[in-house]
Amino acid sequence: MPSQAIPQAPAAPRWLPPALLKMYGAVAVFFVLLGVWLVADLQRGHDKVLSETTQRAVQRSQIISQSLRTQVLATDYVLRDVLGRISEADLVFPDPDPEHARRMTALLKEKADTVPDFFSMVVFNRDCVFTATPSGENTGARSRPALCDARKQHRGDDPLATYVPGTQSASGRSVIVLSRHLRSSTGAFVGGALGVVELERAQQRFDALVLGEGDSVALLDDARVLLARHPLLAEAIEKPVTAYAMPTALRSGAPLASVAAQPDLDGRERLLGFSKIDGFPFTVVYGMDKALALADWRQRAVELVAGYAALLLLALLVARSQWGTLRQREALRASEAHFRMLAENMADIVWRTDAQMRFTYINAADERVRGFARQEVIGTHVRDIVAPQGQHLLDAHLKQRREMERSVHQGLALKYELPMRHKQGNEVWVEMSSVPIYGSDGHITGYQGVGRDISGRRQRETSLLLSKQQLENQLHRAVDEKSALQELAMRDPLTSLYNRGFLDAALPRELARALREHQQLAVVMLDLDHFKKVNDQHGHAAGDEVLKALAALLKKGTRESDLICRYGGEEFVAILSKVSAEQALQRVEAWRLRLADTVVVSGDVQISVTLSAGIAMFPDHGNSPEQLLGCADEMLYQSKREGRNRTSVGALSAVGTTS
Repeated sequence: MPSQAIPQAPAAPRWLPPALLKMYGAVAVFFVLLGVWLVADLQRGHDKVLSETTQRAVQRSQIISQSLRTQVLATDYVLRDVLGRISEADLVFPDPDPEHARRMTALLKEKADTVPDFFSMVVFNRDCVFTATPSGENTGARSRPALCDARKQHRGDDPLATYVPGTQSASGRSVIVLSRHLRSSTGAFVGGALGVVELERAQQRFDALVLGEGDSVALLDDARVLLARHPLLAEAIEKPVTAYAMPTALRSGAPLASVAAQPDLDGRERLLGFSKIDGFPFTVVYGMDKALALADWRQRAVELVAGYAALLLLALLVARSQWGTLRQREALRASEAHFRMLAENMADIVWRTDAQMRFTYINAADERVRGFARQEVIGTHVRDIVAPQGQHLLDAHLKQRREMERSVHQGLALKYELPMRHKQGNEVWVEMSSVPIYGSDGHITGYQGVGRDISGRRQRETSLLLSKQQLENQLHRAVDEKSALQELAMRDPLTSLYNRGFLDAALPRELARALREHQQLAVVMLDLDHFKKVNDQHGHAAGDEVLKALAALLKKGTRESDLICRYGGEEFVAILSKVSAEQALQRVEAWRLRLADTVVVSGDVQISVTLSAGIAMFPDHGNSPEQLLGCADEMLYQSKREGRNRTSVGALSAVGTTS
């Protein structure tokens, strides 16, 4: 705002009354305290806006990273399923057995089709030579030595995820590679399977995100190479990013962090939230525009500073006027005229009352704000201009003023807000600041002050409260969406049963509970007989109907404490708690017989299928997930070898009928 010359008061005469000295000191203290409060309040508001915006950026980066992690885990589940179906003997190139090569190609195509984001799936041998692909093409190609060495050196249960630029990939396109590896009984690297997602598809996924105005989101790998960004900056994709100041906590392995505002890749200053995708070398960076976040705060700062400056200027002018009153009568009249001239040209309401609080002066701004002519207000009581619902606020102010006059704080200005009557019948909210006027004897002879129309500000505050509520509602919806994504990550999309990832997490807990409660537990592995024929003769859609029919049968016949999971393909695993081997056998036989009597309808086709099952008991056949699943799998294949459509239990004999 333009600077204004503030008139300087003359030196204080020796006869300045103590009451006036006290009043001037009180006003000075008031403005100092008001200025300190104003600066502190603006700083708190500034910090709060930045803090809340940064928190929202972190939360949104978490949601996006969790969604991406779900997709990566889905890919990893398919890779593990593939490795569970092959051995080192299958990793041969060139393959001398054409039928074996055809089976490997069919297996990879079937599994690759279950993950839409796959561009390709490949199995490779110990020399990283591609031995089979879904299309049968590119066999014999070899990964670059650096990638092959990284796979051989990789340890642990997690897959190896890497970004490979187009100049190094077999397809010539930039990709994200997720690989799992086979090792011999001695731990030697013998090959593995990998899935490839084109970087272009990751960018398409980011382009589909709906962002707030001025927001951005980016995906980086651990080398800080930019893999995808929305809005797209094509010239920065697949190049190292140096603009971001990565948080130290994030680099040390923490799942998420945030830093202060910093320039983004497009030059705009944003508040950034970082969220590392747990278990994988990728980081999501969500940015929210700092200037947009602070827009409302800046507007409020301008209003407060302008109000403070106007009040300070008015106080100085009033002080100068009173000082002149004590010097001489002519100076009083000149000061009064000067005061009225300023007051009449101010946008704020300037008023004065006598000791009984009846108006003796009010400027023209009151008519512009409330619609009442000056002559309609002069002589009326302050209470007459206050709206009915504001009378209790006025009473509280008058009580506060009386208490101040009885204390050491007499003469200080009071600031308050009141709803005022408008001539058209509505109300106008006015922010008032008033001080008492003292006579030469130190007694109050009246009051004066200023008022500012704050109806617009109160409307904005109401709007801000509504916006805050909307943001909180959006946050609640984001939390609900995160819960839904977590639930989706545990479920098989076709059958709605728990997936293999959930089984891997749940089985150790169930075993620990069974051990703690000294209870038996059955692990059942089921497999549809000749399911491949169903797919070959009737198509995958019919096969899906058969899988859903079996899933519905299993869910219908389970207790609340039982867990039914789709293990992969046509294989299912059931965890039956607190049952004996005989009880488990009866349950599985009931499923088997019911399925044998079930006809699955798919279009015009009626399909009859049977199942084979294997049962392992805890603790008789093992006390770890690996031992129990291995035993159940062995019993399943025993049922297969003995003619299918039967159930085998540990050391018990197989029962059932041959299909």
